[in-house]
Amino acid sequence: MHTELKSTATDESGDEILESLRISQDYGRGSVGVRKLLTTIPVRKPSKDEFFRTHPDHFLDCSAVELKAERETYFVVPAVAPVIPEFAVPVRLRQCISRQGIVFLWPIKLPRDDRRADGWLTSAAEAATLAETRWIRVAADMHLSAYQTYQAIAELGDPQWPTESWANIVKIALQNRRIDREDHAVVRQLLGQE
Repeated sequence: MHTELKSTATDESGDEILESLRISQDYGRGSVGVRKLLTTIPVRKPSKDEFFRTHPDHFLDCSAVELKAERETYFVVPAVAPVIPEFAVPVRLRQCISRQGIVFLWPIKLPRDDRRADGWLTSAAEAATLAETRWIRVAADMHLSAYQTYQAIAELGDPQWPTESWANIVKIALQNRRIDREDHAVVRQLLGQE
């Protein structure tokens, strides 16, 4: 005996069901009631495989100390920089953003009177300027003693800069990275006092 099963579903066609469930293609752009907070901003060079842009108006000339062994960069207030002159170097801190939307600050060394400009400094500064208007990536070229700059071929659109102010971005990035007194632990370490 054959029994016919009756469907309990409504008379919607398959297409109507698909359309009723389909989400908008910009689903990742703004979840209702949620805003991503900018709480961590790395201070680093762009990696060789990352396309990035630099903000044309957000930069700061300051002094920095790079601790290579710890892979840390600290920023020195002008009153303390003379205490560690061989370590505190002038840099231009540039606000950057990667294709993945990661905001970071790139400290680009500035030329000094006691050192001649070299290919690394010049090519980094040129790359940062180019990145104000186009998506680029940089890679170190040891034979050239400079960075090679590569531009994205595809039209990648404009970057989505964070809404935070430049001052707040610097504050977030430099938290615990500011040398503002002569007895700071990094100063004592550099002077062999600890």
